[in-house]
Amino acid sequence: MEMPSGNASTRLIFSLGLHSAAIIAFQLALMQLLSIVQWHHFAYMIISVAMLGFGASGTLLALARERLLRHSEWLIPLLMTLSGLFIMVAFHITRMEIFRFDVYLLFVEQTQFPVLAANYLIYFIPFFTGALAIGLLFIKYARQIGTHYFSNLLGSGVGGVVVLLALGLLHPSHLPPLIGLLPVAAGLLSMPPQRRSLHLFAAGTALAVMVLLIGRPGHIPMSEYKDLARAMNLPDASVVHSKPAVHGFTQVVASPALRFAPALSLSFTGEVPVKKQVYVNGDFFGVIPTYQPGQTSHILDYTSQALPWAIGTPQRLLLLNAAEGAPVSHALTHNPAVLDAVIEHPGVIGLLQEEFAAVSGNLFLHEKVNLHAVQPRNFLAARATADYDLISMPQQEAFGGSVGINALEENYGMTLEAFQLMWSRLASDGMIAVSSWMDYPSRSSLKLLSTLVMTLESQGITSPEKHIAAVRSWGTITFVLKKSVITPQETAAIRQFCHEMFFDPVLLPDIRPEERQQYNSLEDTALFTYIDRIMASDKDFLDEYGFMIHPATDSKPYFGQFLKLSNFRQLSQVFGQEQIPFLELGYLIVVVTLVQSSILALLFIVLPLLKLRRGHRGKGGTLLYFAALGIGYMFVEIILIQRFVLYFGQPVFAISAVISTMLIASGCGSLWSEKLPARPRFPAGIALLVTLGLLAYTFFLTPFLKFSIASPVALKIFLGLLLIGIPSFFKGMLFPLGIRYLSDYDPGQIPWAWGINGSLSVISTSLAMLIAVEHGFQAVMGLGVLCYALAAASFASHRTFFRRAG
Repeated sequence: MEMPSGNASTRLIFSLGLHSAAIIAFQLALMQLLSIVQWHHFAYMIISVAMLGFGASGTLLALARERLLRHSEWLIPLLMTLSGLFIMVAFHITRMEIFRFDVYLLFVEQTQFPVLAANYLIYFIPFFTGALAIGLLFIKYARQIGTHYFSNLLGSGVGGVVVLLALGLLHPSHLPPLIGLLPVAAGLLSMPPQRRSLHLFAAGTALAVMVLLIGRPGHIPMSEYKDLARAMNLPDASVVHSKPAVHGFTQVVASPALRFAPALSLSFTGEVPVKKQVYVNGDFFGVIPTYQPGQTSHILDYTSQALPWAIGTPQRLLLLNAAEGAPVSHALTHNPAVLDAVIEHPGVIGLLQEEFAAVSGNLFLHEKVNLHAVQPRNFLAARATADYDLISMPQQEAFGGSVGINALEENYGMTLEAFQLMWSRLASDGMIAVSSWMDYPSRSSLKLLSTLVMTLESQGITSPEKHIAAVRSWGTITFVLKKSVITPQETAAIRQFCHEMFFDPVLLPDIRPEERQQYNSLEDTALFTYIDRIMASDKDFLDEYGFMIHPATDSKPYFGQFLKLSNFRQLSQVFGQEQIPFLELGYLIVVVTLVQSSILALLFIVLPLLKLRRGHRGKGGTLLYFAALGIGYMFVEIILIQRFVLYFGQPVFAISAVISTMLIASGCGSLWSEKLPARPRFPAGIALLVTLGLLAYTFFLTPFLKFSIASPVALKIFLGLLLIGIPSFFKGMLFPLGIRYLSDYDPGQIPWAWGINGSLSVISTSLAMLIAVEHGFQAVMGLGVLCYALAAASFASHRTFFRRAG
């Protein structure tokens, strides 16, 4: 079908871009909202639900193509409007009591699964109606697919940038009502003039709904197991400050019962101080410290974290991920000469430099404190000198363990490569200190130790017992990795520190078994056996242990991931199947998401395939080509996000840059593809070119990024745009070329192709993450390359393609 001419065509293309911007903006806003209500794992659920909406729309279009096209003139604007209305209300509906579910209860209360399914359905509707409008446009104007796909991708790219800016300005719950206005406006623009009066009524209704929802207080009911929810149960607890930010919604809570005593020594006789606490997206971030000029003691002196100062008097300090500043105030009491503090969250820095500057004693304005709002790896890579006496890491895990909530959180600051880089930044007598809450069964502490031992091995040191010291309190363990050999005088100082604080030495050059439990006994002493085997570089133990305690690497940067799927049955027998979710909940959530989305995705592919079983040629080639594009695009996107998070050092901006650049560059490629004839050799050749380019990325992208990571920001942005944009430009040609080919070859397959592409994208996100966890990012990139090779092969070898083209 030909495009309408003049202003009507322009309005239609513009409304498509506006509508597409709303779809991606709603997806990102919903991910932020659910990370507050539950945890960040539900980002995968939202991506899957969004892609499922696209896949389902393709199924419906395949089954009722002609009927929908007959009414498309008014149906497309109506679907856009309905999508906008559902975007406005979907999140607020799921906050109703009947639809609330809790991830902590998901594996212990069967009633939670139907509630989760209801949430799936509610979030599915706006994506389904929105995708149906886009799919109808693509099918109706298949011969002009390049222009329309360009508008779709350009709008999505811009929408991703705009919503990230909005997250720094607006309360998260106010975003969906505002985003919902965009599809309503798109529907109004694309509606034929003779039907516009009816649409004006719908637009007025949407505006009233938006005003009503924004006028409500910005309250987000969250899981009762979230840190913030638990804090609000304390006497007289109240939120005294809240501020939106792109890095997360920041809140400060005050209560006379909120005291700061992280595994405090039993020798402490003072008053445990009351502190205001900082939460980001409902998760505990830290306490607001109080620093007094001239202060010479600190409550952290009575924790195992004081071990480095028991060993010596470091003068040049680097505090990585220094949270809200408690480690900074502790370090200042020891009067260092240099204090560099790396804090990833710029909003928290602003909090202590502005609203809570006086409360903290102007800590972040202190002349000795050098603040750096960047990821630790970026800061370490940018430093050319090796002169730190102490590099201190944040305390890992949480009191009692974190039940695997952080299993799929990338942490490049805790990889083996990160520790090797820290080692290179130490002075000749420097130390690396890192602490962890004790967990049972032991995981975090063992993974930390294996990372330290392998760091030494990478430096050619085969006697780790001469370089690693560790002490244990009743709740935490602190490791110190020393560049030089630990001296007898330092060993004596550590023992004296333990005696004064009622701590137990765990690792010393001359450790005696009986002194490991002088003050804090363990029911299960197997921990010490495990530690000794790791110190002996027993690689078999790392493989045999029930949990993943191999060091995290840049290819698998999941320090908090401990579950071995191969050991799942054995762990279920030892701990009981009902207990496993509470050991590794985060990983299992993504597994459940993958299983659910896979079942639904297969249904939405098989159903139209049965419908198309007669009268259509080349269905296998269509399936292979569009499935490969859907999976390959998502796999490559995820890998580029991970690589550039490390490169740019700002996760939020890196994600925005990758997604927006890929979409916009792909849109430009789509527009350019209209200049090419839709003959088999063109998509086959371009897919082969993409395959070769991505194959080169597989081997050379990471080394190049590491080589240039210390470059000026402007140069890094330029390089990033080139490295992301060039392959995306060519990838953007493949979908419209395939659609244009089908419009000549077999138009009835176009909606099925649209559905295949969306449906396979459903499983790609969670599948890619699970592959990355088990086998590393290199494996995911390799599979992405394979997908584009299959896309090339589907055209190069499909006989009907060549017969038609000939």
